[in-house]
Amino acid sequence: MKRINIKKINSLLSSRRFFWIILIFFVLEASWIALSAVYPQAFDENFHFGLIKVYSHYWLPFLNGQPANANSYGAVAVDPSYLYHYLMSFPYRFISLFVHGQTGQVILLRFINIGMFTTAIVLFRRVLLRARLSPAFTNISLAIFALIPIVPQLAAHINYDNLLLPLTAWVCLLTFKAIDELVARRPTARTLITLATVCLFTSIVKSAFLPIFLGVVIFVLFYAYKKFKGKFKLLFKRLWDSFRSQSWLAKTLLVVLFLVSLGLFAQRDGTNLVKYHTIEPNCSSVLSVKACEQHGAWESNYTKHLTVVSEKGNIHFANPIVYVFMWLYWMWYRLFFAINGMTSNFTNYPPLPLPSAAAAIIAIAGVAAVVKWRKKIFSNNPYIVFFLVISMIYIASLLIDGYAQYRYTNTLVTMNGRYLLPILLLVGAIVGRAFSLSLRSSPQRKTIIAVIALILFLQGGGVLTFITRSDPSWDWSNSAVVHVNNATRKLTKPIIIKGSKYYSTSIWVFN
Repeated sequence: MKRINIKKINSLLSSRRFFWIILIFFVLEASWIALSAVYPQAFDENFHFGLIKVYSHYWLPFLNGQPANANSYGAVAVDPSYLYHYLMSFPYRFISLFVHGQTGQVILLRFINIGMFTTAIVLFRRVLLRARLSPAFTNISLAIFALIPIVPQLAAHINYDNLLLPLTAWVCLLTFKAIDELVARRPTARTLITLATVCLFTSIVKSAFLPIFLGVVIFVLFYAYKKFKGKFKLLFKRLWDSFRSQSWLAKTLLVVLFLVSLGLFAQRDGTNLVKYHTIEPNCSSVLSVKACEQHGAWESNYTKHLTVVSEKGNIHFANPIVYVFMWLYWMWYRLFFAINGMTSNFTNYPPLPLPSAAAAIIAIAGVAAVVKWRKKIFSNNPYIVFFLVISMIYIASLLIDGYAQYRYTNTLVTMNGRYLLPILLLVGAIVGRAFSLSLRSSPQRKTIIAVIALILFLQGGGVLTFITRSDPSWDWSNSAVVHVNNATRKLTKPIIIKGSKYYSTSIWVFN
């Protein structure tokens, strides 16, 4: 009887129906926050909405200089992460024709962002399945991902990460296709040009994608060299032959889109490198300090830096190894915590105990399993190796940039769990492969552990963290919104183990 039940559970977890349940649940939880959370939410929502409004005055994304009244957004004309704001300015222009109030405009733009994030989940499912992960593990990974508290909260924001995520998943799929073609020694120009084009566009959505772009280039070049044994003339001949075989329309589209992406990339990133010797120049290198001080984040960091200088560089965690441990703690904490926006001075509360503890246990056990099974995990599966390469480069870039900013400000300012979202499912795939090898002799145990993990995450994960930790000051000032959220808070109170809003145990070192 038990075996039959386990088989039925495993069949459900593997089914497309379960994936649709996950997708619908995710849309509902993100929509709840979009309709509930007062503007602006914590993850720079006012910054992104403000830049969308700035770009709504331009038909082309090229800016000759600093736009009028834009100092509060930094040096806008040289910002390398601008494509999201430019593209989103078009739906904003249309919406503003019919919806004149800011609340309505914000909510509608939030729903467009939910659509982007939902697309990312669909694409990442394809990525995991193409990487030879089982349908059951793929669905469970996506369910747990949707139950990480900041995931639906970010999806309900106006934020460029929501466009970065589906594009990153698309890049993974295109890279897989390029690798498959190289392994078969039948590379096509169409795949490689499309991959380069999408990477260039994604890089100007958010410059943090550049390390992943680098990983893609390294991986593709490695396979090109490996499979053609350095015979690049043969490689180029086959690419040219494949390009010539395309229809006139296909060739035109490929070339035009590539040139547009390259031109937009060069116009910001290339110009910045030539003129300022960095892709993302400091605001004060472009504008005056007085102008830059209108940008709140820059002004805060600059003030902190002056303090560091006055104290002769005396920072708390000068040892990089200590910094890495602090970074890991913060990333875990800020994947599961609850945070409101500036209306309550960015009030935040610690994670709920069960989902955050479950994540910590999975992470620690996962690292141990990956170390143990490292040879088998990465053998005969180039997709998993690709996940490792881009994840390591991306995480290294986060650490290096974060540590540089820490030494500049003596403040742990860039440790946001949402920065891990582009590679979190990819890292999860590596860990999942390790767990599968560890439990290969007991398939039933895999299912039982998966169900237990889901139950723990359902104890306050996802939108439930927002509902449980929030109060009416986190809601739109609308009587219906406040009433529904208050009723839900009362309803969840007896069934969610939420612990205290102010933990005093030593593990909550940053509370």
